Amino acid sequence: MQAKPQRPFHSRYHSLLLLVLFFLASGCQPTQGLTMSRTHTADEFFSGPHLELARAIERNDMAALRHGAEGVDLTARGEQQMTLMWFALLQQNPDAVRTLVELGVHPGDSAIEAAEARTPLGAALMSRDTKILEAMLDGGLSPNDGSDTPLLEQAVISSTLEHVRLLVERGADINAAPGPVGRTALDISTSGTKPEISIYLLEQGAEANIRTSTGVTTAWRVHNRIEDTPPSPLRDDFIRLRDMMIERGVEFPPPSPVEVREQMRAEGLTPRVPPGHDR
Repeated sequence: MQAKPQRPFHSRYHSLLLLVLFFLASGCQPTQGLTMSRTHTADEFFSGPHLELARAIERNDMAALRHGAEGVDLTARGEQQMTLMWFALLQQNPDAVRTLVELGVHPGDSAIEAAEARTPLGAALMSRDTKILEAMLDGGLSPNDGSDTPLLEQAVISSTLEHVRLLVERGADINAAPGPVGRTALDISTSGTKPEISIYLLEQGAEANIRTSTGVTTAWRVHNRIEDTPPSPLRDDFIRLRDMMIERGVEFPPPSPVEVREQMRAEGLTPRVPPGHDR
């Protein structure tokens, strides 16, 4: 009888990470019947001291996890490249996630290029609820984590209003504008289809009159969204956002990016001209 061919390692591990994302996105709980731990156990991935730590995660024994962590590389990969942090997510164990962060494991590490989320932090941001992200913050993750792409900006792009709200409540810099273009979380939020996040950020004191280095203003983005969106609740929300910006002194209709770049030159600045534009 011919042996059944084994799936390549890369495919096997990618499938495990898809399971992680499925359970986080669906909100399934260990008490709801279908669980990670019944399918994948610590013994499947780890050996030696890492096996004992993974078993502590399975038991939700944080004292044993802390005690056994001394002198152990907590970011080491086991079978199928599994790490303790990924395993904590696989077990849907926020206590273990929090403890591992407290012990020095950064959830933005242990990247897997083939996975949509790439890192445990990315998986937390893609989760349906905020419990994993909250555990990471409780463990010591800074709400302003990230330099090129701050955590709040990541949440605006890939998460829900509740993720954004959690980060703001924990002290995320609402007006951070990293990078050469200078886009803020509010400016980025207006490019998507979640105006409720834009409205929330504005209500929390986000600067409304943003001008990026390319001359594109937040007002211009909102104006275009209203112009390009057919009558719908989505368009109504962008209109509400526009009206809130007007109340805060923002000009509508706003000047075009070409006009803004000319204003910037008059101020002695050198705007970044987008490709395909002369001025």
